[in-house]
Amino acid sequence: MTTYVIRRLIQALPILLGIAVISFIIVHVAPGSPIDKFRTPRVSEEQLQNLYRMYGLDKSLPEQFWSWLTSFVQVWNTDNQGHHIAWGYSFSNGRPVLDLIVDRIPATLMLMGLSLLTTVVIAIPIGVLAAVRQYSAEDKVITTFATIGYAVPSYWLGLMLVYTFAISLNLFPLGGMHTFGKEDPVDLAWHLVLPVASLTIQQVAGWSRYMRSSMLEVMRQDYIRTARAKGLSSRSVITKHALRNALIPIVTLLGLTIPSLLAGAIITETIFTWPGLGYLGYMGVVDRDYPVVLAFVMIGGAMVILGNLIADILYAVVDPRIKY
Repeated sequence: MTTYVIRRLIQALPILLGIAVISFIIVHVAPGSPIDKFRTPRVSEEQLQNLYRMYGLDKSLPEQFWSWLTSFVQVWNTDNQGHHIAWGYSFSNGRPVLDLIVDRIPATLMLMGLSLLTTVVIAIPIGVLAAVRQYSAEDKVITTFATIGYAVPSYWLGLMLVYTFAISLNLFPLGGMHTFGKEDPVDLAWHLVLPVASLTIQQVAGWSRYMRSSMLEVMRQDYIRTARAKGLSSRSVITKHALRNALIPIVTLLGLTIPSLLAGAIITETIFTWPGLGYLGYMGVVDRDYPVVLAFVMIGGAMVILGNLIADILYAVVDPRIKY
């Protein structure tokens, strides 16, 4: 297993390099410039040119890319104050990008972790119930709500949650991570309800449908009929024989969900002004903050690779027949 993991990590290096090249080109050829926000009648052209030189934007694209890439991989680089400068400085506030990301990671991990945990706890039992009681009233209700939840755009869902529960009913806060002057766990949990619900509803809708389909396929297998013929209870057949094999496709879905949660967090964190990586990436795009945007994209690419690697490892956990 260790050899397999090392080999996969080595194979990931060319993929990350390709992501770096493509994202760097897209960011720099997109209309606009980080200097545009400084263009006012009170700022002279000479001052603007000084900003170009200070940010290194006066160099050619290959020079800028090589300078950024060589600095990006040297994560250990720090300045005189101990700040990590490998990923550059933010054009917006002048802080090291790596420090900004480290500050935002706990908030995003909290949001993503809770939504993923809630999704697993709700979606798997619902999918199993829909499969076991196929074509029943429960199955039809679950399928209907799963279809609606899967079809609803994430931004619309988030806005409706804010309008309904924060504005109209005034049950939850509009956004943020804490109420001003409060930083207790209860207040944090209260702020988490709506963003976690926004991410979870769509994930549960998709996961429950996958779980239902996988469970139905497994329950038609010969070994399930054999288990029933031996006189095993229906509960034992479902939990000990059918469910474990039905979870194998769900493991694949788990690997794909990890990076998709980060992408979904961009919209959710922006709507709920949650101070996480997604909101940081959004503000980086708005401000054309190249170092922040590139770091965010690279983290997303690394999460895709990590998610697939975790899925491959979990295959062996779920199915002992799989060996690496």
